[in-house]
Amino acid sequence: MCPPGYHVVRGHDRVCKSGTSTWVDEHVRRNHGRIAPGLLIENIHFLFWNTKRRYEPLSPIFGFKSGAEYDSVIQFWLEYWKEKGVSFPEDLDPLMIKALIAIESSFNPQAKSRDPKSTASGLMQVTDQALRVLGGFPIKAKWIEAKKHLIHVEKADKVDPVVNIALGIRLLGHKYSQTPKKFPKNAKGALIGYHQWNKEGEAYADGVLALYNKSLKKP
Repeated sequence: MCPPGYHVVRGHDRVCKSGTSTWVDEHVRRNHGRIAPGLLIENIHFLFWNTKRRYEPLSPIFGFKSGAEYDSVIQFWLEYWKEKGVSFPEDLDPLMIKALIAIESSFNPQAKSRDPKSTASGLMQVTDQALRVLGGFPIKAKWIEAKKHLIHVEKADKVDPVVNIALGIRLLGHKYSQTPKKFPKNAKGALIGYHQWNKEGEAYADGVLALYNKSLKKP
């Protein structure tokens, strides 16, 4: 693990000018110009596991016995991205994201989409396309959709719960920023975009919100 602005250099062999080979132990280095700005997996783990913030447990999601283990992760990343300047709907809260995770994966970090054509995986079912978008890479005709608050991780990292939730919440904020005029600029609109901008996405958002409302603590 290492803070943002640094990266981990894995242990490797190095051949000296004399021709002799030496082993270089794993170490941390400051990022140089060739490394695009953004969070690496070692930065994501450093930020979460070294935080001194403590969070109250969220309500259980109606019909689910699991999920409490992700309460702090959800609250941390929503708070983190907000502090970095990522916009989210005022009516979006951590429990709503927890309900989204229940819908997407039933809190199974190894979950994969049932659609054989889909690359969605992990708690928030992040796709390979989302990795390209959030990494700031061109997706169509050299068009770069996200240009700041980037994340650079490998596809295999999506099943890591801390990484997946960091990605998913960042994606939720990105979708909110892309809301078309015909859709509401609120939590429901962001949820629609997280799925897709059409009637199916609206039904998806309604399902997440219905589960969220069932899970709210009653006064």
